[in-house]
Amino acid sequence: MAPKKIILAIDALEYELVKKFNCKNLKQNYYGKTDINEFSKPRTIVLWASFLAGKNMEKEVLALGEEKMWDFKVEKTFFNEKAKVIDMPAFSYEKEQHEKERNLLEEFFSNEGEIEENAKKEYNALALKHHAKIKSEFLASLKKDFELIICYFSAIDVLGHLNFGNQILMRSLYADMDKIAEEANKYREVMIISDHGMKAVGNYGNHSNYGFWSFKKNLGKPKIKEFAGIINKWVNNPIK
Repeated sequence: MAPKKIILAIDALEYELVKKFNCKNLKQNYYGKTDINEFSKPRTIVLWASFLAGKNMEKEVLALGEEKMWDFKVEKTFFNEKAKVIDMPAFSYEKEQHEKERNLLEEFFSNEGEIEENAKKEYNALALKHHAKIKSEFLASLKKDFELIICYFSAIDVLGHLNFGNQILMRSLYADMDKIAEEANKYREVMIISDHGMKAVGNYGNHSNYGFWSFKKNLGKPKIKEFAGIINKWVNNPIK
């Protein structure tokens, strides 16, 4: 039996680029921005933890400090043991992969010239290889008997930080995510959400102060912590 519900958790999916690149499958019936103004900064781990927990987890995450915050885990979430969860921050995150990405990002901004360029090439290759792995695992999971599939895609965020000014690359990433959304929709209902968007800082990218959502129903401008309740209702009592 095909999965009943699918959540695509796409890091840094930018509302304006979804429109600009006309990503019809990412838009779905309705799409809009999420409200993340209650957080001091649009931090990835804080926002996804709040998404999973259904409440603002900023204080708890930041209490671990900059070095340890990525170790934070949400113990109680809106999904059960029948859910397939792929690479989700604050739950099933592939820590080693993402630590390598953050280290290469730091190396890039700490050096100049050839060392800087080598770090960027290695960084981009690492992110693209990981994206291909996650994509493959997700597509395979569509054919299995899961009540809910939640898959986290980090490539748009990771690559956007160093390549946001490269419109060819960004357009190709959005086109690929649009194809993934199209494939997901062949199976069952899909909800798409991002933690934050991304804005240009020269040729680089930085987090914007709103996220993205799309769904079959108009959700208005929800807070990211409200999605646990929305998804609970969607999974257990179908939203008409």
